[in-house]
Parts: sequence; structure tokens; C-alpha cells
Amino acid sequence: MTPYLHHPNICFSVFTYLYTPLIFFAYLLIHREISIDKSYLAAPNRKRLSPLIRKLLNLGILEKNYSHLDYGCGFGQDVERLRSQFDFNSTGYDPHYFPISPKNADIVTMNYVLNVISDFEQRKEALLKAWNLTNKILAIATNIQGGINSKNKKTRWETYTKSFNYIELKGFIESTLGYELVRIDKDKFMISRDGYKYDSPMTYKEVITKIEQIKLQGWIPPKEAVIKGYCNDFKPRYIGKIDPNDNPNFPGRIRYYRMYSKIGGLPGKNGMVKCLHIPGGKDGEAMKQAIAAIKRRDEILKIKFHCLKQSFVQEFAGYKNFNFLKNVVTFYE
Repeated sequence: MTPYLHHPNICFSVFTYLYTPLIFFAYLLIHREISIDKSYLAAPNRKRLSPLIRKLLNLGILEKNYSHLDYGCGFGQDVERLRSQFDFNSTGYDPHYFPISPKNADIVTMNYVLNVISDFEQRKEALLKAWNLTNKILAIATNIQGGINSKNKKTRWETYTKSFNYIELKGFIESTLGYELVRIDKDKFMISRDGYKYDSPMTYKEVITKIEQIKLQGWIPPKEAVIKGYCNDFKPRYIGKIDPNDNPNFPGRIRYYRMYSKIGGLPGKNGMVKCLHIPGGKDGEAMKQAIAAIKRRDEILKIKFHCLKQSFVQEFAGYKNFNFLKNVVTFYE
């Protein structure tokens, strides 16, 4: 060996150069400053077709004449069974087990993929990649729980698992892809290329700016406000004939309309009230103003719901009716 390598200072310098990065890396791992992706360990070992694939087959969504891609296929057992047992044109992609670059397919499935990705941006990136490979329908299965607050935890295998609530998942997918999410089962959903298409989502700053612009157009009813029809006299006014101007569902009766909010917040003559009469009937000028106010309110709700970072998702706790996303004003007759 060359003599100068035995010099203690030189030996220490060589050791420092070679091993300091490894020691630093080990330190970061021990103190959780960095993490290694172990999501591949969450791949299940299935003995039969997954519930998502069985659901798609039963609904006739996944058919033999359609190409299929299982995005995040794990061990690829769904793909193997679809090919061997049903002669489907099915392929799989998984960044760990099957890292070959995937090709577009008519039906793309993401079977419990989104819930094992811990980072929000990486989750969005995976969803977009799967959607860009989709010709017709993207079908998704993921953990769903009740309530507004999702739960995130680590398993005993050090893998990450997330439980979405439905509202959070709907907002995330629709704001990312721009298309309506349709529920086909408790934890199974689909997005179609032919489905309802939304306006481009906005950032938090853009949402706040747009809301201020909408407020300048007129007053904004509370989110609880609805338009209701009612009859104050259920005795027929005509005997033996029907007034053609009457509502066919309520023949012979006088029909009135009002805006109602269970929390109040409607502008009355002497302050805020819970109920406002809408004079002039369904086609009157007052009704047009009421509908315009509801549409302003719904536009604000829509851009909040589809905010790119889901900054307002907590405001939609308990929502079951999403007509505001499609600019539909519901009359409760």
C-alpha cells in the first residue's frame, strides 16, 4: 500500500469523505427527518377479484370489448384473473412491482391507491396520471368514513393509510380533474369523460377575489336558504273545471312562494328574518330576483367547494345536496 495513506490525517479525511453522507442519512432516518416510501407494502394478496372489479363487472361498466388498466395494481392479481379467466384486454402498472410505462385504456381502475399516498401533491399527481391514461371511465375505490374529519395513521408495517370522508374526496377529485364524481357504492366511485364538466378550479386567493366580485352584484342569501311553495287555502276554487293557470300538481288551489332559512339571515322590513314572501308567483319579478340571489350564493359555494387546496371543505359538513355545483335552483313544492 502507498505509504502516505497511512498518515492519520489523510486516513481521517478519506473516512470523512466516504462515510459522512451515510452517517448523516442514518441520523435523519432515526430522527424521522426523512422517510422512505413503503406504500408498496400495503398491496394486498388477493385470492379472488377485488370488490371494485366485481362491482364494475356487475354494473356492465367493465366489458370484454374495453381495454383495462389497473393503475397501482400491486401484485397484479386482478389483471391476471381478468386475462386468464375472462380473456380481458387488461394490463397493470405499479411503480414498485410493475414499473413498465403504462398505455392508455378505456377503463382505468385505482384500487385503494389514493389512501396510501401521504403527500397531498403526490396524491394529486397520481390521480392526474391515471386520468390522463383514461379514455372513458376512471373507477376509484378508497377508504371512506363518516364525519367531516378524515383520519390518517401509520400501520404496523410503517405504511400510511388515509380515511376520506365523502365530501372531502368529492371536492379533491372534482377540483383536480374538473369532472363530476359519481358514487356507485359506499367506497367506490367513477369519473366519466362524458360526465358533467365543471369550470376550472381556483386557488384560495382567486376564490376570495371572485367572492368579493359576486357580492357587488347583490345580496347573498345564507347557504341554508331555499325557495318553498305552499298553499294557504286547500279548498278548490273551481268546481268541475281546472284553472289552466294553476300548478297542475295543485289544481284549483292558490299557490304561493317564499324564501325560507332556518337560521334567519333574510332581509326583512325590520331586520333579519327567517321567512320572506315572494309576491307575484313563480314567474313574477320578485321570483326572478330571488332566483338570481340563490344563484349568486350557489356560485360562491361552488368555487369554495372546488378550491384547489380544499381550503373551505370544513364549511360543507353534513351536505347531501350538491345541486349548487350544477347551477340548479331547486323549488321545494
